[in-house]
Amino acid sequence: MKTLIAFSLMVSLFSCSVFGTRSSGSNDKPQGAVVSYEYSYQNTMMYPITWYEVSRDGEGRVCIAWSRDNEAEIRVIRGPEDLPGRIGAIVEEYRLYKLKNHYTPRADIRDGYMWRTYIRFEENSISAGGSNAWPKEALWAGVKAINDTVQSLIDASSEDDIIARRSHDDR
Repeated sequence: MKTLIAFSLMVSLFSCSVFGTRSSGSNDKPQGAVVSYEYSYQNTMMYPITWYEVSRDGEGRVCIAWSRDNEAEIRVIRGPEDLPGRIGAIVEEYRLYKLKNHYTPRADIRDGYMWRTYIRFEENSISAGGSNAWPKEALWAGVKAINDTVQSLIDASSEDDIIARRSHDDR
């Protein structure tokens, strides 16, 4: 199985570099504060390999929800109040509003990896994703910077910090 996954990834990367990436759709430059952030990276399994959601609960507190390793379980912790602002600063620094809505390889690939991100602002949102294709490294570095920020907060938390558990099946 690991060999098949490695082969699929090599084919995806090879075909993207040899044949190029197609992109379509565009995002308007957002205005105002970040309202929420969502990111998903998955393969053909039922649940995502990595999934993050930064949003506010019913009382207005910042929450970070995540799952990993194709698990159905979603764990939720409180996030710092400045996290949406930090995400907004990364969006601005990397100009993530230049992300296209969808990325695909020019070659026909039927299996592999998909990703999606949605950054909701008070006005306009950024929606982007791809199937076996990614944006140019300068833009992708911004998505990775947001994910690294979120993951660092998750890594700094403990089991005692988890305030809720739910399932992707309930979404």
